[in-house]
Order: sequence, then structure tokens, then C-alpha cells
Amino acid sequence: MKNILTSLALLFAFLLTACSSIPQDKIVKKPLISDHHLMMSLLHRPVTEDQKMMLAFAEQRERYSNDIFINTVSIKGPRTDEDNTQRTQHVYAALIERDVNSIRIMAAE
Repeated sequence: MKNILTSLALLFAFLLTACSSIPQDKIVKKPLISDHHLMMSLLHRPVTEDQKMMLAFAEQRERYSNDIFINTVSIKGPRTDEDNTQRTQHVYAALIERDVNSIRIMAAE
């Protein structure tokens, strides 16, 4: 009787340790079916160190730029078009604007 209890205790301990050592992979990577899904998956991801470095470099470059080296050309239309100062903003543009990882692209207004 003592041998049966000992063997049952050993069997029970073996089963407990055997089940806990099996890896439980629950992560399933789903394929992104469109550009919209890719954009939504990339929103609000953490900023990496190289991204921080590139942003700091762009900030420093913007700070030390001189008026002598401006390579842009300002093209303006007729003055009657200047009255409209409101710009329409798409829903996705407003969503992306709040993301810390999004970049700022400026164009002539």
C-alpha cells in the first residue's frame, strides 16, 4: 500500500512538471489585408532609439539653418484665393496627427 501511494505521488508530481514544461505559444500573427489595417497597426507604437536620434537630428538641423541656404520657392496664386484659410482635414489625417510616430510633411498652402 505504501508503494502504491509513493508511486501515485511520483506519477502525480511527474505529470505536474511535464505539463508545465511544455511551451504554450498563443501568439498568432494575422496577415494585414489592406494598407488601412497596416496603418492602424502602426499607430501609437513605441518610439525606437534610432527614431529619437533622427528626430533630434532633424530638430538640430532646423535650428541651425540659415536664410542663405533656403532652397525653397514660394509660389502664390491670385490674392482672391487667399481669403479661404480653412482647410479640410480627413478623419484619418486627424487620427495620424495625434500619433507620436507620424512624420510632418509640409507643402505649400
